[in-house]
Amino acid sequence: MAQNIRFNYLYRDSGNYKKFGFKDFSNPSSKTLIEIETEVRNNLISSEFFYPEKVGIQKFRFHRYCDDFSWYEFEKIEFVNSRNQKQSINEFLIQLDKMES
Repeated sequence: MAQNIRFNYLYRDSGNYKKFGFKDFSNPSSKTLIEIETEVRNNLISSEFFYPEKVGIQKFRFHRYCDDFSWYEFEKIEFVNSRNQKQSINEFLIQLDKMES
C-alpha cells in the first residue's frame, strides 16, 4: 500500500495574488506524512519557503514585479494515488537538504 506523496506549494506575489502547484513523488520507504513534513520543514527557509529551481520544481510563467520574491511557499503534504512517479520523496528530501538559502 505504498501511496505516492504530493508536495503542495504556492507562489505569493507582492500583491498577495497566489498561484498553486504540486509535485508528486513515489514513497518507496513508506514514510508517514508526519515524518515527511518534519523533514521538509527542517530544510525550508523559516520553515516554509524554498527556491524552486534548487529543488527541481519548475517555476511558474507569469509577469513578476521587481518587488516580488524569488521563493515559493510550502503548503502541505498529502497521500495521492498517482502513477509512474520517477522521483522518490527521499530524493526530493536530499535536494531540500542541499538547498542553500
